[in-house]
Amino acid sequence: MIIQRKAQILMGSSNPESGNQSPFLTIITVCYNSSKTIDRTLKSVADQDFDDYEYLIIDGGSKDETLDIVDRYRKVFGDRLKVISEPDNGIYDAMNKGIRMASGRLIGIINSDDRYEKGAFKAVADSYDNEKHLVIYGMMRKVQDGKELETVIYNHENLDNQMINHPTCFVTKDTYQDFGMFDLKYRSSADYELMLRLYHETDTIFKPIYSIIADFELGGMSGSQTGYRETLQLMKRYGTISSGTYIRKVLKSHVYDFVKGRKG
Repeated sequence: MIIQRKAQILMGSSNPESGNQSPFLTIITVCYNSSKTIDRTLKSVADQDFDDYEYLIIDGGSKDETLDIVDRYRKVFGDRLKVISEPDNGIYDAMNKGIRMASGRLIGIINSDDRYEKGAFKAVADSYDNEKHLVIYGMMRKVQDGKELETVIYNHENLDNQMINHPTCFVTKDTYQDFGMFDLKYRSSADYELMLRLYHETDTIFKPIYSIIADFELGGMSGSQTGYRETLQLMKRYGTISSGTYIRKVLKSHVYDFVKGRKG
């Protein structure tokens, strides 16, 4: 028998001195069976030098020690921490759930195998100037097996060719409310679709900050051929590649998967 564990949701102000005011930031971590990595994510949030935030853990019904690890941080986060554990329809469905729960003015999403750099929240807060429709993003370390490979920032003016660093993004709640959340028909590139939609179809301001905001652990669906083919689909949709180029690249991607499968 499968027992669905629903963690207690702790409600309250994120800032003890702010009464019933909403927090400035909402941080969302989506997780499922993330016991090997989530501790460093939680620690990276706890180590920030900025206290005006709430922290939402959106768990998909983990069967491992994930929620036990989260429980250890309840005293650290206090009323800032809100946890929900229940089945979902994938990572973007869970992110949308967190966005709907969020009460902060700016929303940051950090996955359970990534982490924030120290000072990240303060750098984001310092760059905010009361814009209604806004995406703040910054520099990101790419990490693999504990080793830094490179530090990058991809400018939003080149969004048609390259996704900005999503783990570094902070988006206003108003932006999600007015223009929509993640499109669930995309399994691995819904973040790219959202940013393209905001960039091309809305008045959203994109504001880069040249500080390292997050560390990104390489791997996962977004780095797979499935993710690559979804990205190609989006580039074709927004006219940055032709139909012929799209077909050639998709066929090449399927051939790559076939050859890799044969070798495996």
